Amino acid sequence: MSDNVVKFRPIEKKPDPNKPKPGMPGWLPWVVLIAAAVAITAVQQAGWLGG
Repeated sequence: MSDNVVKFRPIEKKPDPNKPKPGMPGWLPWVVLIAAAVAITAVQQAGWLGG
């Protein structure tokens, strides 16, 4: 009777591609974006863009 039993392996779950990497905090992209905006504004105010 035990010859008719099919044994199943547990399904291996693939990692979710939408999750952020564990080494990067969620707030870091916002800090980089704000720093870039401040840098662009400072360059414009200094007149380095030739405008």
